[in-house]
Parts: sequence; structure tokens; C-alpha cells
Amino acid sequence: MMPAAATAGAERRAVTADRTVRRDAWAPLLLGALLGVMVAGRFETVLLGLALAACGAWALGAPRPARRWIAMLAASVALALVLNLYLVGGRPLPLPRLFGAPATLEGLRFGALLALRLIGAAIALHALAALWPGERAADELAGLLAPLSKIGVPVDEARVVVGLALRFVPLVGAEAARIARLQSLRAGRPPRGLGERLVRLRARVVPALTGALERAEQVALALEARHHRARPVARPRWPAWASWAGAAFGAVALLWRG
Repeated sequence: MMPAAATAGAERRAVTADRTVRRDAWAPLLLGALLGVMVAGRFETVLLGLALAACGAWALGAPRPARRWIAMLAASVALALVLNLYLVGGRPLPLPRLFGAPATLEGLRFGALLALRLIGAAIALHALAALWPGERAADELAGLLAPLSKIGVPVDEARVVVGLALRFVPLVGAEAARIARLQSLRAGRPPRGLGERLVRLRARVVPALTGALERAEQVALALEARHHRARPVARPRWPAWASWAGAAFGAVALLWRG
């Protein structure tokens, strides 16, 4: 008979493996939802994809988006609505004109559809970021695109570049924030007017960009000195039902658009 400790360890490993499989099953579903909302031409498809992405974000325990993320999404949605509302021809609505162009019912419909597509794609990407933290996203996508390397597509090189970029983004962001604080302290007072704001922005961007380039050069030299080679790409082991479901949703959205 197996000792109690060994039995408990085996049970914990089985539970962890089962939880990992359940989380990985969301990968093809979220990719299918992302593809579906990007090509959706009907409200039914985009709403279904948005619901699938939201369920994935909830099931994976995705953190609450930052305020900047929400503000950027809200600005994109508002711009999509306004541009479609006034640039798409159709039956006019009782709304103020913008540069002589009337708001139209068809523009409102297309704008609402595009806004939902943007929201669905943003939620799907947010859920995928929670499932694939850091450079794991580069590894997973490289494994998915591995067959393209047989026809000359540099999948391995792209994976290394994207993986390094994802790994160093937090460091570069922290360095840029530190430079911004130092420049604000050196100025001694808040900026006055647009001209001073642009000068302050240049004073932050130039040192941050210089530091990022120096760090990139150091990393390249270190990789060359260590004779770094890309590790083999592992094909993703997603459940078959999840892979088929994600592919089917993307295909249906693409075909239904036509």
C-alpha cells in the first residue's frame, strides 16, 4: 500500500493537472471568440462572442482592468459610434448635424455593431492575458503557428522577440515612471499650458527611450555571449472539444458575415 503522504501528493498533482486542463480549455474558445467578434457582421454573432469572452474572463479569474484600459476602450467605442453615426449614409435622425453631415439610423446600427466588436475583442484579449501571463503568450501562439515554419515563416525568431519584449515591458514601464517622477521634481511646479506639457513630455520620453535601447543592447550582447538558442516549440495540448468549438465559432462568424 502507498504511504498516506504519497497518496495525498498524488491527489494534489491530479487536482492541479485537472485544473490546468480546464484552464487551457478556454484558450481555443477565447481565440474563437476573438476571431468571431472581429469578423462578425451580425448582432447575434457579436453578442454571443462577447458573452463567451466575458464568461472566460470570469472563469479564469481575470483581474479588474486598469482605469487607463477602461478609458482607452471607452474612447475607442465613442469614436466608433460618432464616426459611423455621421459618415454612413441613410435615413436621418433628429440629432444635431456635425460639420453639415446628418446623423443616420444606418450609421447608428453600424456604430453599435462596431462598438460591441471592440468591447468583445478587448474582453477576449484581457481574458487571454490572464490565461497566458507574461511571455507564455508568445510560447502558446508560436506553438499554434509552428506548422508555418515549414514554409519559411520565422516563427521561432518571432517568438524570441515577442517573449523578450513581454518580459521587459514591466521593467521599461517602471523606469519610465521613475524618470517621470524625477523630471517632475526637477521642474518644481506643475506644467502651465500646452507648450510646457510638450516640453515635459519630451524630457520624459528621450531618457526613457535611451534607457530602453541601452537595455536592449545589453540583453543582445548577453544572449550572444551565452550562445543563446531558442528552445523547441511545444504544440499546445488543448482538449479536442474546445479546439473544435473555438474553430467552429470563428468559422460560423466568418461564413454568416457573408
